[in-house]
Amino acid sequence: MLTMKKVIFACLLTVIFSVATYAQKGAIDINGGVDVAIPLGDFGSGFGAGFGATVKGLYEINDEGQVGLTLGYIHFGSKEDLGADNSVSLGVIPILALYRHHFENLYVEPQLGFSINRSKVEVSGLGYNFGGSASTTSLGYAMGVGYILGNIDLSARYQGFSKGGSGAGFAALRVAYNFPLK
Repeated sequence: MLTMKKVIFACLLTVIFSVATYAQKGAIDINGGVDVAIPLGDFGSGFGAGFGATVKGLYEINDEGQVGLTLGYIHFGSKEDLGADNSVSLGVIPILALYRHHFENLYVEPQLGFSINRSKVEVSGLGYNFGGSASTTSLGYAMGVGYILGNIDLSARYQGFSKGGSGAGFAALRVAYNFPLK
């Protein structure tokens, strides 16, 4: 029986294989940027704004379209002040296949893949110190729009992750620079 992880893994391999097979035909770009994210829904009630960076590898398949892969890290801290030596945080690591369709300088960009979510808790007080961390892998997805100004890429997106019927998401703004390789 196929699981969601196997289906997503097969999709990622297909994109990577397609890019490798046709790498001699289209332009290849590396796109690196910084992200500011606002958690939404129940996720937003416990965590404050997130900050991080993402890198995209983009391969041109025709004049309007590119396929690629997004990798990154976005860190969210607790919304509540837990004291000097206490902290709760969540790190989100997206590994997402993408398709970018251009309408002149404007583009839309659906993404699908994995989200590695790492939570960390540290508590101290009354002479006791303890902490721990946990990591889970879940379905990751995003839908974004952007605008290209020369080599500057400005975008906004909704990004989510879900596992076992429950999930969380955030809205993000990204400013990036595009490095053409070919």
